[in-house]
Amino acid sequence: MRDTTRHTILTVARIVFAHRGADNTTMDDLAKASGLGRRTIYTYFKTREELYLEVINREVDIILKQLNRVAGMRISPEKKIGRFMVNHMKTIENLIRKDRILRMEFLRRSERIENFRKVIDSHEKECFATTLQEGTQSGVFLVDDYENTAVLALTTLKGLEQQFILDNFGKSCRETLDLWQKILFRGIKVSA
Repeated sequence: MRDTTRHTILTVARIVFAHRGADNTTMDDLAKASGLGRRTIYTYFKTREELYLEVINREVDIILKQLNRVAGMRISPEKKIGRFMVNHMKTIENLIRKDRILRMEFLRRSERIENFRKVIDSHEKECFATTLQEGTQSGVFLVDDYENTAVLALTTLKGLEQQFILDNFGKSCRETLDLWQKILFRGIKVSA
């Protein structure tokens, strides 16, 4: 029963936060939307911010599971890097399509978003660096510094997010990812 009530609160909070934003949502709003009393909600979560953090942490867990799924695929390192890139942008797209307030926070690069992303970014960098190492060890890549190469690649990818959001993740976004992957794998200089 306790787990069911907690799940209900989190599910309703996710929807209400998505429509109104965390700052514009009160515990009264959450109580009304869930059909529960404010006291019941306070039994599970001491503050609105604590509840919001739990909602976001659940989203982060989903993203980390997706990253681990890609990392565990038995495909070539080159295809895995491609999957990481697509997964990265699909995750952003899915998040902001569900939540118009989150879309604005992504575009503003709000401190709240950046704090939540630190966990994801760290895990993503680790997965990317491991894949670069696998590729180098198998002779597919020639990378001397896995960590810094992963950081550089992911920083570039993150730099594309704002334009993708503004373009509503249209066809040009996929073409841009393909170009980014081509430059990453082949460079821009003609081989001698």
